[in-house]
Amino acid sequence: MFSPENIQSLFLEEIRKNLPKNLSFADELSDLLNVSRDSVYRRIRGETVLSLEEVKKLCTHYKISLDAVLAPSADIISFQKRRMDPETFTLEKWLSSHLRDLETLDQIEGKEIVYSAKDLPYPYYFKFPTLAQFKLFFWMKSYQRLPDFEGQRYEPGLVSPHLIKLGEKIWEKYSNIPSSEIWSDETFNVVIRQVEFYFENGFIDLKQAQALFDEYLRMVKDIRSSSARGMKNEKGGTFRLYQNEFLVADTTILYKLGSRRLASITYNTMNILSTSQDAFCRETEDFLTNIINKSTLISTIGERERNKFFNRIEKRILDRRNSLQP
Repeated sequence: MFSPENIQSLFLEEIRKNLPKNLSFADELSDLLNVSRDSVYRRIRGETVLSLEEVKKLCTHYKISLDAVLAPSADIISFQKRRMDPETFTLEKWLSSHLRDLETLDQIEGKEIVYSAKDLPYPYYFKFPTLAQFKLFFWMKSYQRLPDFEGQRYEPGLVSPHLIKLGEKIWEKYSNIPSSEIWSDETFNVVIRQVEFYFENGFIDLKQAQALFDEYLRMVKDIRSSSARGMKNEKGGTFRLYQNEFLVADTTILYKLGSRRLASITYNTMNILSTSQDAFCRETEDFLTNIINKSTLISTIGERERNKFFNRIEKRILDRRNSLQP
């Protein structure tokens, strides 16, 4: 087994790897643990053993697990769970945590997001206010099942402006970060089904449903333009979009942080499991690379395939819009 000194050294090294290069490791630990720099260096050298309270504080702050250091094989993987609930980890906290992650990622050299999407990556919705309000309402009513939304018809005014602002900041950060995204026809069906479900159950009226489909069409046209220029916005954010026809996988995200990797998978719709365990990240990267190799790049090049893809999606949305009956 590992000696306490080796465990502590491996644990602190795992933290160091997750820090942006412009931050002082000693200063960060000194501020967080509320000890002097000398005390920090004694802990780094293994002369002073970290207390259990200090380990807990570091694990919580840097979102890592001591299990990642102690795991005896690649078959045992430690995940950080991000599970939304109406009391301790609300939708607001869920969004805030994602914003902090993107802000940290934005500071790292050599960053990239590789995103295999079963549903559209949620930051895209926040560029379009009508869709953003609907998605937030849907999440709070049908996913979180908040008591205040029980039996409520959809009204945009019921969604906190603070959540919208958070979402706009998330889109701003996400749109600046280079990404390779793997989408299929199925990726666009989730919103269609949600709008139809709410319309059929009387939670939205015909005018609202049509307005949502109209904004969805504007969103798809905007994404088509972004993929043609290979940028998510006018300033940056390289956008490589791949059309995947052979496999509709669950949402899987790989964050490339220079030479390091962080993998995330979704469960129960919006909850997320994340790990930096090397073997799992390498396996995830290999899986996503295989899908990309079997997919068609439709951003910047592949104009014919890109137009066929988006024409098909736009027709489907328009057909569903026009099929609505009062």
